[in-house]
Amino acid sequence: MEQENGASSSEDIQEKVEKRKAYIKVVFLKVGEIDTLKEFFVADVFVQIRWREPSLDKPATEGQRMKQVLTGALKSLTQNYIEISKTKSKKFQYENYWDPKIVFQNVLSESKHSEWKVMRHYDEGEAYIVQKHRLKATFSENLELALFPFDIQDLTLIISTELSEAEVELEEDLEEMSSVQIDSFAKEQEWTLHECVSFTRKVTTKAYTNPKFKNPTVVAGCFAGRRAGFFIWNVMLIMTLISSLSLATFAVDRGLPQNRLQLSFTLVLTGVAFKFVANQSIPKISYLTHLDRYILGSMIFLYLVCIWHGVVTLIEGAAAGAEADRDAFIVFASSFACLQVMFIISVVISGYQRYSNVKKIERKYQEKIGKRLAFEKESTKKKTRVSSMDV
Repeated sequence: MEQENGASSSEDIQEKVEKRKAYIKVVFLKVGEIDTLKEFFVADVFVQIRWREPSLDKPATEGQRMKQVLTGALKSLTQNYIEISKTKSKKFQYENYWDPKIVFQNVLSESKHSEWKVMRHYDEGEAYIVQKHRLKATFSENLELALFPFDIQDLTLIISTELSEAEVELEEDLEEMSSVQIDSFAKEQEWTLHECVSFTRKVTTKAYTNPKFKNPTVVAGCFAGRRAGFFIWNVMLIMTLISSLSLATFAVDRGLPQNRLQLSFTLVLTGVAFKFVANQSIPKISYLTHLDRYILGSMIFLYLVCIWHGVVTLIEGAAAGAEADRDAFIVFASSFACLQVMFIISVVISGYQRYSNVKKIERKYQEKIGKRLAFEKESTKKKTRVSSMDV
């Protein structure tokens, strides 16, 4: 009976729990190394989480008096909240108030992690507790390498909570916009950092808890596009030259197939060596990248040339053999040119789809910033009118 009463009382408590909203702001202060092979990136990130605390609200009359005082100074007209200084905020014992219990899921290692809290009162006297994190760490990232080396990667920070989705809701902070500082990007020679931050909400479960207990999660990320010049000039161009040299083997007398095959086999082995070099640049994945497709396509082309040099010896008659060899050269040369064009078209189409999706997110991000700036401008005008009327 006692257990049943305890269970029922706990259920009643859970039903009475009020769902809170926590607003999240993420600033990528500095993005460092992006390791494609080990699938991680290093970043210096600032995270701010704020939530309402009605028990700390100021009375309306006090808020109005404070607003009248603030209107006397021109500089204060541009402020949209009053932040209590850290010295005063120490008087509050934040452990006595509600906390969203934020956790960062994809952190591999931390070199520095600072955490502090402050309290803010907005113009209407509404109180917010603001939790701030300064995090210098290494973050794991599942890289999508199908478009490698023409890929654009998501660099994400996974923010979750130990509370259930019935207790807290994590949302993007639209009043204080997230951002990424591209000027301090450390790997600008290898990557291009896009100036936008995306937010994705999802629900996760933990392996050691009840599957019904779901945790709200926010994935905040920026985008880094790889500069493909190194791989184009040092791998793909060299592989193109090696493949095209197989056409030169047709210049060797058809009566010397051993010389033709020797040259072709040398080119094939060179292609295999370049394939190993390419494999050292990406992790062991189960699908092919653009670079894999190009190198494998070139090796298949070399393989077919080798097969032809072995088959042409079976054709009887010098005239028939010479004509077949000439036709084979035309077919191989045309196929080589078509394969290059088809590869370029496939790269452009697939890359454009990914690039357009990122640009779409970037446009939405700029629209949010524009709306926020317009709102702040309008609120400043209203404050100016109120101050002039009071005078």
